[in-house]
Amino acid sequence: MAFQKIHESLVYAANSCADLSAKLNFLGKIDTDGDIILATAGSIGFPIIEGAVSGSPSTIQFGGIGKAIAGASFNAGVNLAADADGKVATAGSGVHVVG
Repeated sequence: MAFQKIHESLVYAANSCADLSAKLNFLGKIDTDGDIILATAGSIGFPIIEGAVSGSPSTIQFGGIGKAIAGASFNAGVNLAADADGKVATAGSGVHVVG
């Protein structure tokens, strides 16, 4: 079984505002209430490393090297950003680059 070691100072845990239990390695973001939601197109997103149902704690990784689900194929060396489904895709102009 593969595992990933992440320094505890590079994670953020808070309540989920939606069901994120099946969203491992999707991109999440912090809303204005400090809760975790799925990242939207062009927003800053961080890998979800522990997903939970709405109202339960989820965890995102905001530093280091993380895993993310790709929403489309891309070439090495391109900038990546969150897409509308919380996956990574080639970054367009004027969006927050996550990788």
